Amino acid sequence: MFWILLLVSVASKSVTTTLTLSPELNWKYVSKFAVDIGKGSWEMKAKLAKPLDANSSDRLKLVTSVYLDDFWEDALYADSCISKTAASKREKYLKVPLNGEWSGEISGILSQRLRPHVWYFSVSDCDQELTEKIRLKVEMHFLNADESEFSLEDKGMVYLFPVMMVAYLAALSGNLLKLIKKFQKTEDLEPNLLMLNLAVGCQFCGICCEILHLWIYAYNGKGLPVFNFFYQILEVMSGLMVTIMFIIMASGWTLVYRDFPDADVYIPVSLLVVLLNLLVVGIGRVTDDAYYKFSDYEGIPGLLLIVMRLGMWGWFLYLVWSLQSSLQGKKMSFVLNFSILASVYFLAQPFLVVFSLAFVNYWRNTIVVVGTTCIQTSVFFFLSHLFSEKSTYYKISTMSESVLPGKMH
Repeated sequence: MFWILLLVSVASKSVTTTLTLSPELNWKYVSKFAVDIGKGSWEMKAKLAKPLDANSSDRLKLVTSVYLDDFWEDALYADSCISKTAASKREKYLKVPLNGEWSGEISGILSQRLRPHVWYFSVSDCDQELTEKIRLKVEMHFLNADESEFSLEDKGMVYLFPVMMVAYLAALSGNLLKLIKKFQKTEDLEPNLLMLNLAVGCQFCGICCEILHLWIYAYNGKGLPVFNFFYQILEVMSGLMVTIMFIIMASGWTLVYRDFPDADVYIPVSLLVVLLNLLVVGIGRVTDDAYYKFSDYEGIPGLLLIVMRLGMWGWFLYLVWSLQSSLQGKKMSFVLNFSILASVYFLAQPFLVVFSLAFVNYWRNTIVVVGTTCIQTSVFFFLSHLFSEKSTYYKISTMSESVLPGKMH
């Protein structure tokens, strides 16, 4: 953690993107950066992806416009290039060589006194110098007011994830110890404890990957995207295991019957959920620096997440409704309480995604990440207690039945 904090001020956020400009589409959004109170900075350079004239020393004169968030929508919905650039806070000329070489670097200060702001950047050719479509490769570098390379919506993550890592390491160690003791006592691996450990383990490994990504990001302003991708995938796998565990428990597993249910039903559903989550992650990565996006679940990824969660919740409620007719007494009481707690889990993330939209954009990512982390951590501790021998559920479930040679209860 020391090295992560030490490297926070080493480098700037780096953005590399390729834009298409043409006589018809002569204004394009480039990137955004949220800056805390004080003075941040930015730098930009560009080159043609394909030279227009390899032997020419001429330059294409484009305009880089810098927009304060208060005026961004005015630019976004303006009906002409000139109207769009008129809404900008300031402009600078970007002179791009026709021979394919990099332009000179332009830079500026992002200053705010009263509150944090999000700054948006565009490149345009309102003077209509273009006679054909071009692809423009743009590189930008940003520094926040405290000389951190993190945009404001991401700054807190560098402190949050190490804390999460310690918490999940403690949870994983405790659950593994329970699993080992249970195996030594019964010589039988309880599938529910095994699934819980796999879920916690996936989350822990994912957090470790994200810490490495943040550490590298603090060094070079880009991070290592593959580590961030692993974090997202491992988080998906962890959530999937918890979801499937809740659903099969709602069908009566460990409460009415002991053996793990037929995989023919759950494997296809699990694969479908994995594919949908991968679609959410994939779309999220493609639109990562979109002007409207400040968390992983805004736009289409957020809509897909909400639909998936509501679908799984509906399946869960159907199974609970089918199960409760065959239960009574303590088991019935447990199922009612369990269904409420599980429903909170299914609905919490969709609620957080919608709830975050009520806040200023640079707070949304923190709300979603912190909220999701608290929910996931609470669920892990709840399940750890549920599967312990001290819980009421353990005593009324099939887990309390002994498995002896030649006899199955």
